[in-house]
Amino acid sequence: MTKKRVLILLVIAAASLLIGAAIGAVLNYSDDQFEEQALQTLQSTEGRDNHHAVGANVTESSLTEVMNANEAFNDIIGSNEVTVVNFFASWCEPCKRETPALNEYHQDHLDEPIDIIGVNISDSRENRDQFLEDYEVEYPIFEFEDEDQALDDYKIQLMPTTFFVDSDGEVIRAYIGEVSPELVTNYINYVKEAS
Repeated sequence: MTKKRVLILLVIAAASLLIGAAIGAVLNYSDDQFEEQALQTLQSTEGRDNHHAVGANVTESSLTEVMNANEAFNDIIGSNEVTVVNFFASWCEPCKRETPALNEYHQDHLDEPIDIIGVNISDSRENRDQFLEDYEVEYPIFEFEDEDQALDDYKIQLMPTTFFVDSDGEVIRAYIGEVSPELVTNYINYVKEAS
């Protein structure tokens, strides 16, 4: 073998060892460590997002129930330690992808002071109702009485947008984009610690 081939084989072997060690470190990192790291990352942003709605109070808006609500919007907010308010539309692809996970999250946390509320925006009644039926949504769904004003007040420009709200109705966190169950859990934990 030439010296050049030996050197190439040594470099490949060293790179393989490094990659293997990195994979091993990730696999040994526990779920608790990931959750703790995510919470620290959230806290390192000085406890507030840059979204204009952070600090606003969602109970100041008038919303009408569409389905699945046994109580008024403000009563749901007030009876939970944290409420996840998810703004969605039937034509929004990320909304379609996250809805089954939100539905499952809602079902898994029925016995906790946590709830999920969907707020439908920029949609026709027919498309909204078909979306809710197709995805078998079980959490409460509302719509703004004055959608244009609410969208302007909360600066909602992209969907999905999700607010994480405390029991007083204050938006503590806002997330733009598709949420995952892990992200929802981390943001809920952040709101609990901030309250």
